[in-house]
Amino acid sequence: MNQKVKTVLIFIIVLSVFTSLVLLGKINSRLPENPSDYAGNTAGNLYNRGLFAQDDTYIYFANLSDRFRLYRMDSSLERVERINTDSVEYINLDASSTFLYYSRINYRQNTLGSTVFDILGTGIYRCSLKSRNITRLYPNSCGTVLLAGNRLFYQAHGEDGSFDLYERFVNTKKTEDTLITAEYINPACYHDGLLYYSGVTKDHCLYTYQPETGRTSLFAELDCYQPIATDTGVYFLSQPHNYALFHLPYTSDTATLITENRLSSYNLSADGRTLFYQVDNGKNNRICRYDIASKEETTLLEGDYKNLNTVFGYLFFTDFLEHTCYCYDINADILFVFAPEAAD
Repeated sequence: MNQKVKTVLIFIIVLSVFTSLVLLGKINSRLPENPSDYAGNTAGNLYNRGLFAQDDTYIYFANLSDRFRLYRMDSSLERVERINTDSVEYINLDASSTFLYYSRINYRQNTLGSTVFDILGTGIYRCSLKSRNITRLYPNSCGTVLLAGNRLFYQAHGEDGSFDLYERFVNTKKTEDTLITAEYINPACYHDGLLYYSGVTKDHCLYTYQPETGRTSLFAELDCYQPIATDTGVYFLSQPHNYALFHLPYTSDTATLITENRLSSYNLSADGRTLFYQVDNGKNNRICRYDIASKEETTLLEGDYKNLNTVFGYLFFTDFLEHTCYCYDINADILFVFAPEAAD
């Protein structure tokens, strides 16, 4: 074999190895695909800042005892560990439990030893649960963040200071952000491939948005706020009825009153059997449990509370000033203070 042939063969081998490495790198860098109808967290949690999320094994949460830093624990509330030092909200988990997406709120930290980057850092981030590596997807503060299929919807401040709705693909197909609308839309509720929202800047009616087609449709001509779509219908707060809670079945045009009390927030249990809400009527404010089957209401605590998040068989919530986090075990009917020890 002459020298020229050897040189050509070596070049081909080197080129083949290089090409293989590049292709392997692209394959490994591709993020897992989520089903198109997958939601990274529940609507009820995201309306309440998305401080808790779950998969089949773990609860991922912002630990109030450690300045809302990112933690996880198992479904029995044991094996608590800190994932990283970010203070977070709007936690979303992908379908394969490979990555967490969240809004960083490190400006709420005020701790000695924190770096300038930690203290000032805001934006939307992706964290690998395997390597714990963090990737910044958006550099500024934002509103609600939702992982819907392979899209990330989030609210960002527009030129007039109000929130605009943006979309970003989280896999390798597309990386730039796209403005969906300058209309105020809270992208918290994603069910069966549709984004349900209240037309806050128009008529407060209930609308749906189909991400695959970009089509917006009027779902119900009624005044609503914070809709939660379920398998049976849509729960919502009604502004004309002093923020009372209603349920609209998919098979009817008539909504059913759940409670006439004025509510400031509400959520649905993970199994869909129980409603929780904060009564805010100025007289006997309280947080309540409502059994959907029996229609029985029970007061859990008197006073002002918020951040109602549900995972597995638990309700987590905080006092209004966020000094204390509580956990309510639904099945055991036990309420206790939830304060995991901060990691070193």
